[in-house]
Parts: sequence; C-alpha cells; structure tokens
Amino acid sequence: YPVFTRGNVGEVISAVVSPLAWSAYGPYSWELGWRDGLCEMGVFTPEEFKPEGQCEVVGCFGGYVYINMSVTRVLAVRVPGLTTEAIDKSFFGDYPDVPPYRPDPRDQNVERSAQASVWLISLFSADPKPVTDQDRVRVDALIAQRPDPATQSDLQLLDHFRFLRAPNRQIFKRHVLNTYGCNVLTSVIAQICQEVGAGDHAAKITAAIGDVDSARQSFELWELSRKVKSMPMLAANFSEGVNGLLGRLRASSDQAAQRFLADWDAFIDRWGFIGPNVWEFRSPTYRTNPEIPLRMLERACLAPDSSAPALRAAQLGAERQIAIAEVAGRLAGNPETRDQFMGAARSAGSYLAARERSKMNCTLVIEEGRAALRELGRRLVRREQLPRWEHLLLVTDDEANAFIANPAAYRGLIAERAEQMEMLEAKEPPFVFEGVPPPLSAFKDRRRAKVEIALAGTQLRGIGVSPGRHTGRARVITSLTTESDLEPGEVIVAITTDASWGPLFLAAGAVVVETGAAISHAAIVSRELGIPAAVSVADATRRISDGSTITVDGNTGTVMVH
Repeated sequence: YPVFTRGNVGEVISAVVSPLAWSAYGPYSWELGWRDGLCEMGVFTPEEFKPEGQCEVVGCFGGYVYINMSVTRVLAVRVPGLTTEAIDKSFFGDYPDVPPYRPDPRDQNVERSAQASVWLISLFSADPKPVTDQDRVRVDALIAQRPDPATQSDLQLLDHFRFLRAPNRQIFKRHVLNTYGCNVLTSVIAQICQEVGAGDHAAKITAAIGDVDSARQSFELWELSRKVKSMPMLAANFSEGVNGLLGRLRASSDQAAQRFLADWDAFIDRWGFIGPNVWEFRSPTYRTNPEIPLRMLERACLAPDSSAPALRAAQLGAERQIAIAEVAGRLAGNPETRDQFMGAARSAGSYLAARERSKMNCTLVIEEGRAALRELGRRLVRREQLPRWEHLLLVTDDEANAFIANPAAYRGLIAERAEQMEMLEAKEPPFVFEGVPPPLSAFKDRRRAKVEIALAGTQLRGIGVSPGRHTGRARVITSLTTESDLEPGEVIVAITTDASWGPLFLAAGAVVVETGAAISHAAIVSRELGIPAAVSVADATRRISDGSTITVDGNTGTVMVH
C-alpha cells in the first residue's frame, strides 16, 4: 500500500500532530478503527494488514498525519462497478501530481468482491443515521460518567485519556463506514452525470440535504446574529471588538445583555467542543477560546437579512429537485442506470449527513480526552513543571508515566521538541507521495515557497462542489484565530476548512480551498448554506492576492481573477 495523502485528514488534523496524540491514538484508535470499518464492509480481512500496533492505513510523516490512498484504491477494485478513477476523484479532485494506480495481483479478490457487493447494495437502501445516532447516545453516556477531574490523581487523568481510545476506535469505525458510503454514492452520481452530459449537476444533486451537524451550528449563529443586530446595546458592544466582550456583557444589568448571554451559554454548551485542528488534543476550542466564534458572529452581524442561509438553502433545494429530474429524464432509455442514479441521489443525502454527525461524535470523544489532559497540564503549570499545559503533549505515550513521576528529567527534551514542532509547522507537507516518505528536506517552507501570483485574466481550475456563481473580493484566511475579518460578500480563500469554520461561511459570498472534493467540509457546508464553492484549487492562498476581485463558479470549479 504505497500511496499516502493528506486529503480529508487535513480537515481534522490540519497542523502538526503532537507526539502524545499520535503515539497514543494513531496506532490504537484511528488505525484500528479504520481497519474495523474496512473489514465490516467485507472489502478486507484482518490478515491483509500488519499486526496491531503497526500503522498501515494511517501514517505520520514529518509530524503530519496521512491516510493510505492505496487501501482505498484496492477498495475501488474490489467493489463491483466502482473504478479507481472515480474514487481518486472523490479524494483528490483534480489535484496535480497524483501517482497513478499501479495494479497489484493481490488487489483482485473474488471472495472480497462478493462481500463488498452486499455492502454496496446496502448503500442504496439502508439509512446510516439511526446507527450513527446510537453512537451519539453512547458518547453522551460516556460524558455523563466522566469522573470529576478535581478528584483524580495525575495518573488517573492520564489513564482516562488512554481509556477513551477504545470508544474512540468504535466511533471512528462508524465514521469510516459513513465516509466510504459518501465516497461511493457521490462517485456514482458524478459518473452518471458526466456520462449524460450534465457534469455540472453533480454538485446540485447533493446540495441543501438538511440535517447536517456541521452546518447546524452556523444556522444557530445566524439566528443569534439577527438578535444582536436588532438590539442597539448589543450592537454597540460588538462594535467595540470581541476582546473582553463577554466580560462587558456579564457586568451589565441590561436585559438584552442577559438574554444574549443565556443564548450564548446555550450555544457553547452545544458546540463548545468544536475548534480548529480539532482532533489534535492541544488545539483550542470554542469553549476555551470564545473569541473564535465571537469573531465569526460579529462578522455575521454585518451580513444583510437577504443572506439568510435558510433562504439560500431553500433555493438550492428547489434546484436540486430540478437537477435530479433532468438527469433522470436523460436516462429514460436506460432504466437500470436510471434506478441506480435515483437510488444514489436518494441515499447520498443521508450518508453525507451521517458522515458529518459521526465526525462530530469522534470530536466529542476527543474533547473528553482533551479535558483530562488540560486538567493534568494545568496542574503541572501551577507547580511550575511546565511553561504551558499544551507541552504535556510533547512526550510520547511510552514516556508519559515516567514524565509524570519526574517532570524535571524531561525539561530539556520538552524544550527541544517544542522547537521541533515550531519548525515543522513552518513546513508544507507534500499533499501526496508514493513509496518511501519524503525527507524533511523535501518539505517546502511555507514562508519562503514562491508561486506565480495569478494576474488579471488568469483562470484557476478546481472542482465545483457547491452550485452558483459569485464575484467578490478575495479574503485569504489561513487562521481563524488571527485572520477572520471577513466582510459580507467576500470570498473565503483557505488551505482547508473544518467544522469550526462553518459560521464564517455565513458572511461569505463564496468559498475557495486548496484541497478537498465533493465530501469535504467546505463542500458540504457550502451546499447547506447556499454559497458557491470550488475545491482542489492548487496554491489558491498564495496565487490569489488578498483583496483582489475574483469570480467563483461553483458549477465548473473555475476561479477567474479580475
């Protein structure tokens, strides 16, 4: 299995993974959960993988997490009717320099294909949301049984972090199943649309499906923005900036302030576990860094009522039905393919919603582990044994017990690794590679890498994943914590986005990202909020100048620089 990619994994672990996060969860939670999903689908058997504890489906190179694309290509070979080209498109889009599929005699397996057929047929009839909802019940029970961190010893907190690997493995398995279901169904839709000369309809057919968790928080924040906008006292406070905003409001006796705080606290209770790079345990969340969602709320307040996501979603929902009917009409003479298309169009929405829900379930489990580590790390900071609680994650799982017993012995090692993390985060990992992982010397330096700036008249190409066309000023955003001052109607240009970015889409006129495909976060949320989006636009954040005027065509995936 020689081909690895950053595709999809960059949505949840976008930066360098910490030593403790990878060594504790990489081999024993993410790797095994992925294998469990592939085996439950019937596409693989456990014997086709390395022994437990050795990573093969996921990997960590140069500090960055990768997933094994060769495994997914073997899946495409073994699932009847699926092609490696179609599955590549769902992961890579039109990203350049993707190694071609190289057949191996072991890829073909008649018995596995027979089992995969059963799974494939189930995609067109089974609804994955009920079983995904059952996982959420299990996660909620896990949270309810959480031991009081204040009563736990240092080792008990560490053991609780490790204990969560097993439930995370089970929840992650569901996410793998939902993700592959999405990949197959959207690939079927795209392939059939292309065959009947309606390739630009594929994005419309998966738009405005509803019940998408990663978009729901955006809808809630939109409603909150309308309340802020309608109350002069709140609007005045927001105009002073989000730094210190909550403190100012809590000190106020104004009823408007108190109502907002009640709504805000309820929002954080529901969504406080979300944050950028959210599957990395040292990452900030809405709860720990409320200025992240507050800044996006402040931006949403500037948007006019006509930008309401419900209005835009309703329009896309109507266009979705028209697109389905048109493609079905072109298949009138081919009833078998027409039935396959209609089944995929019907089921894709359920799987897309289930995928985002299972991702949220995984995120909740990660937050449980983060809470234990945060408490442990803060204790070490109070004892002056660490400069920052996040530095706890600079030891490996094998070193953690000895570190807690004698933190002073690891002071030099932690300082050295903190410098290494900073160096690695300044690097740009290859999006895809084949064979031996590239050495660090082959990683680009983000600060020094030079690309050709797109001049007026340049057309950049990607994949259209959310229909529509919009012209606006480009706003290049590489960090939610420092660069989210988006004006209404501007175009978000980012490397990738995750669930924490959703509310920022409320003020956007369109979205352009460098990676991703039809089931990436940017694609799904853009379709739910009714804004055009193009993904897999290579080097977009460096080729598109901040402030330049661009036109995004979410049907074709083109970005024209004016």
